[in-house]
Amino acid sequence: MPKFTAKKWILPPRFTRIAAAALLAAFFWAFQGRALKSHFGPDEMMNIYGYWQPPLWKVLLANVSFWGTFVRPMAALYYLPLFHLFKLNPVPYTWVRIALLALNAVLFYKLAREISGSWWVAVLASFPVAYQAHLGNLSFDGAFIYDTLCATFYFAALLYYMRRRRASAHLSLGQGCVFLALYICALDSKEMAVSLPVVVLAYELLLKKPAAGLSNFVKQLWPTLAAGAITAIFILGKALGAQSLTNLDAYRPVLTWARFSESTVRFFNTMFYSEGLTMEHAVTMWGVLLFAGIAGLVRRRRDPRWFFLWIWVLVTPLPIVFLPGRGAGLLYLVAAGWALVVAMLCRAVSWRLVREMFIGRAARMAVMSLCLLGCASAYAYQTRIAHRYDVYGYLLTGKYTADMIDQFKKLGLQPKPGSRIIFLSDPFHGDYDMTFLAALAWDDHSLRIFQQSHDHLTDEQIAGMDYVLDYEGGQFRLRKPVPQSP
Repeated sequence: MPKFTAKKWILPPRFTRIAAAALLAAFFWAFQGRALKSHFGPDEMMNIYGYWQPPLWKVLLANVSFWGTFVRPMAALYYLPLFHLFKLNPVPYTWVRIALLALNAVLFYKLAREISGSWWVAVLASFPVAYQAHLGNLSFDGAFIYDTLCATFYFAALLYYMRRRRASAHLSLGQGCVFLALYICALDSKEMAVSLPVVVLAYELLLKKPAAGLSNFVKQLWPTLAAGAITAIFILGKALGAQSLTNLDAYRPVLTWARFSESTVRFFNTMFYSEGLTMEHAVTMWGVLLFAGIAGLVRRRRDPRWFFLWIWVLVTPLPIVFLPGRGAGLLYLVAAGWALVVAMLCRAVSWRLVREMFIGRAARMAVMSLCLLGCASAYAYQTRIAHRYDVYGYLLTGKYTADMIDQFKKLGLQPKPGSRIIFLSDPFHGDYDMTFLAALAWDDHSLRIFQQSHDHLTDEQIAGMDYVLDYEGGQFRLRKPVPQSP
């Protein structure tokens, strides 16, 4: 049985490629540009504080010791430089976030083209990665920077691996180390990256010819096996550490069919702009894709890409499918796989119709370009409808934090270094810690800040504080020392 070999890319005319790139860029900016009106997400004061408070060496070391319990240290490269330069101004953070999402769209386009061998498929599959309304948290809420960074390094690692493998029988030591470094960066960004070794192994076993001889086969697979070992070390370190996220109920998996089914239905409805999909629909879609994959393996003109994509969409949601309430931006990698599946299906159906109805390459390419425009327009229309309902919720998400920052600035207070400070009331109503915002706004590591709702200090301890602040009537008020009359 002949092995699968990717077809030589047949590029459309230059004008068509430029028009498609312009269309994708316009689509990206039409939706992503609205994010410039967003504020800090509810969790972002806590996130920034988590990287600001420890010594810098500890944060940098955490990116190397990826198995430690320091939470997602790669995001420090996003938060710390921006905080150092712009403090609590959310606009520069949003610009950087949008730039990363644009980079992800470009990386995924190149990755989709590498997998499918089709420019047409790559362009169409890139639209949901450029923007998906139900995953809009990635754009409007900076707390989802972990998912964005994870996808950046995930796509980069997979693309790098595939291109090096296309050029040679196996990766050299240096190339393998580059791939593993990108994978560790993805792990340091978000736990979702643990699926990458499985995807790479599927690529090797399905889309590449196995090397003859055990030693050559080991040379071919050693980066994948090393990535698997890194994954095992990562999971054990994160799971067994005293400060592991799995110690929290929100991050403790429940390995039951009920949890799997409930999460899967939510995932599918989120990705496909639907409200009526059920577990039966999800199983049917998996089954159809699996059937296409098996058919691609056994037929004379072997095409294992469908089976490869079946593995992609099956393994990428596993890190979150047993956790409660996950979805939205966490589905970034999963949605990318399904985008490629749908794009390949659209291309296959369109090409079959074009081949039957039109003669000549020029006519077929013209009609295929129109099909691309039609599919992209249909997706853009559906995205616009969903975006219209979701964007207001996204913009309101950080409004309360923005109001707190504005009120805090109006207080006009800069405590003396080494001061002890307490907030008597809780403007965030117990949902978030005021001490994060105060520490960042004052940007002084020597201050000791307390919040009465968390620390429960006695009256005597409160009396010993250098500064006592309260929040009432929508304003912060200084109780001690007593403000002097102007």
